[in-house]
Amino acid sequence: MGTADGAAGQMLAAMQLSDSMFPAGLFAASNGLESMFLGGEVAGARGLEELNRTLIERQAGPLDCAFVSGAHAAAAARDEGGIARLDAACAAARCARESREAAARSGAQLARCVAGMAGGEGAVLEWYRGSIDSGAAAGMYPVSLAVCAEALGLAEEPAIIVLLYGSVASSVGAALRLGMIDHLEGQEIIHRLKPLVLRTAAERLGRGAEWAWQFAPQAEIAQMRHEREGGGMFAT
Repeated sequence: MGTADGAAGQMLAAMQLSDSMFPAGLFAASNGLESMFLGGEVAGARGLEELNRTLIERQAGPLDCAFVSGAHAAAAARDEGGIARLDAACAAARCARESREAAARSGAQLARCVAGMAGGEGAVLEWYRGSIDSGAAAGMYPVSLAVCAEALGLAEEPAIIVLLYGSVASSVGAALRLGMIDHLEGQEIIHRLKPLVLRTAAERLGRGAEWAWQFAPQAEIAQMRHEREGGGMFAT
């Protein structure tokens, strides 16, 4: 199935999935930024941009995008077992409990929303949503995004771009609410990161979970520290 026919259809589907109004809960997460900002480890627009470059190059790009790539191919092949294995591997790769649980909540909500939009026509998506609801699958966001994208007819590369853009946009949104930057600075950061997002998406295309790796210890430690701190504005 799929509704994203042609370049305009692909763009429209990607815009909907990456829109801040889409109720997947991504904008409730800061991915450790809250702890880093309050601890004085990251400050201002420059610090935020450098952090996002690191996360794209060392975490979201090599790890999350690998699972998007692999799960998109598995969904296109109607390989339910492959999707289940990727979902479990993606959960295992998230060392920080809060980050893992937030990714599962967002992925589960995404699958439920898109399944409702698709009207029950996507068999693999319906199976995946059922697996999440039964507890057989965690519903990790990168895997869920890939399955949902394939059900909507959105190709692999724009699906990867949606993930990377969502990572940057949620970080910028968190920084705005923390008073770390202003709105103009946030848009400037997003604009300057576009070439890196596009280059990363092109590099990760067709590289599934066997290519997955990550090395962003500062962010992971901050995510783990946020678990112990409790409270705060964000879920991670």
